[in-house]
Amino acid sequence: MKCLSEEEIELIPAKWIEIYYYCPRIIYFIGVLGIKEREKAFMKEGKNAEEIEEEKEKRRITLLAKRKEKVLRKWTNQFFYSKKIGIKGEVDLIVETENGIKVIEIKNTSWKKLKAGDLYQTAAYALLVEENFNSIVKSLIIYYLKSDKVFEINFSDELRDHVKWIIKRINKIIENEEMPKIKRKRECKGCGYYSFCKGL
Repeated sequence: MKCLSEEEIELIPAKWIEIYYYCPRIIYFIGVLGIKEREKAFMKEGKNAEEIEEEKEKRRITLLAKRKEKVLRKWTNQFFYSKKIGIKGEVDLIVETENGIKVIEIKNTSWKKLKAGDLYQTAAYALLVEENFNSIVKSLIIYYLKSDKVFEINFSDELRDHVKWIIKRINKIIENEEMPKIKRKRECKGCGYYSFCKGL
C-alpha cells in the first residue's frame, strides 16, 4: 500500500465527486465530522466484482472485450494525486488506442442509464491522468457490469470545467463546515448516513 504524505492526505478523494452527486450532505459527514459509512456486504461484493473484471481486462487486447478497437498500451489501478487540482484517486483502467488515451471506470451496478456522479468521478480521474501523463485524454468510458452497459463520452473542456467547479463546491462545504440543505429523497432510508441525517 502506498504511504501518503500529509499534503496528499489533505486532498479530496475523486470518489467524493460521485458521492456529492448522490447527496452533498454526505460530504459534510465524511469531510467535516469524519464519519465513515460501515462497509456492507453488497459493497464488498461490488468491489470484488470490479476487481475480477479489472484482472480480466489486463489480459485483453481489445477494449472491454466488446469492441474491435485495439489497445496499444494499458495501465490498471494507477494512483495519482494533484495539488493543483486538489484531488487524489486510483484509476481503474487507462488505455491507449489508435484513437487516443481513454479513462475507464468499472461499476458493479445494474443502471441502464449513465449516472451524472459516475461521469464526473471518471472525469476527475481523467484530469489526474492528463496532469500525470502530460497528455490529453480523448474520452471517458463507464462500464456498468450488471447491466452490461458501456457509455463512452468525449472528454470536453465543458466537462473539465464542471469537475473543477464541483471540487470547489466540496471544498467550500469542508472549509466553511457548512452542512448543505437537501430535499428528502426516496433513497434516504437506504443511505448508510441516514441515522446521522434524519434528525437534522
